[in-house]
Amino acid sequence: MREVAIIAESVATITPEVAQKYDISVVPFHIIMDGKDYIETEIDKEQLFARLRSKENLPTTSPPSPGEFLESFTRASQQAKAILVVTLTSSYSQAYNSALNAKKLAQEQLPNTTIEVLDSQTVVGAEMLITIEAAKAANEGKSLPEVTEVANKIKQRVSEFALRPSLFHFEHYGRTGKAKGWAKSAISTVTVLETDAATGGAAKPVLRDRKPAKAVEATLDLIEERTKGKRLIAAITHVSVPDEAERIKKKLLSRFNLADEIYVCEMPPIGAVLNGEGIVDIGFYAED
Repeated sequence: MREVAIIAESVATITPEVAQKYDISVVPFHIIMDGKDYIETEIDKEQLFARLRSKENLPTTSPPSPGEFLESFTRASQQAKAILVVTLTSSYSQAYNSALNAKKLAQEQLPNTTIEVLDSQTVVGAEMLITIEAAKAANEGKSLPEVTEVANKIKQRVSEFALRPSLFHFEHYGRTGKAKGWAKSAISTVTVLETDAATGGAAKPVLRDRKPAKAVEATLDLIEERTKGKRLIAAITHVSVPDEAERIKKKLLSRFNLADEIYVCEMPPIGAVLNGEGIVDIGFYAED
């Protein structure tokens, strides 16, 4: 039996390949459309995206329930003595509280399993990087306190920049935070928001530009300022713009010294609902 199992929810954008490679369990969100509750892995994506483009009668979302987290804990407890759960920022979702409630239930049902729940204070690619580093530590046989320490260290170092061609969906679901004024702008711009421990887990407006290419270059300048010449660890996630994600990857490869592969992947349906099409998100941190 291993020391620690790692569990994330689907906003972390852990692909099946990454989940298998690092032994990470993923608990999916729910999407409610036309009064029907879908586990996001089961929803028809074509119908979902058509609805999102219409901007009418939009779907809603809900996090995994305490019962669903508990089911995942139960499966993990058969293979590990302890569990670390990583969730997206509690500023955006009740997933963190749901996992905490599941932890309380597990104290009675799984008394021999120690469980920690970590609010990553970030989302998607940055959340993915925290989860992967925690999984690497777990796979090395580290104890739960040691794995949690690794995750917390990455949490404090990781940054997340979301390049958004529109704030419509983000505002619709009430997550614009300090960028609310920008969401009301009649001028078409690419808006870059940051959500990570440095922003307290809430969206902070960083920059905006009418020209997408300039917004990308300005974002790369900010990454350069943050990393200070150190080797870069990064993940790029997107909704329906794989070519743009690849272009940004090439820019990162040409401009920075990479410590590891750059993860590039499509956000799950929950990411599409909350962000709309066209978003590209960069999660990153500098190697020690």
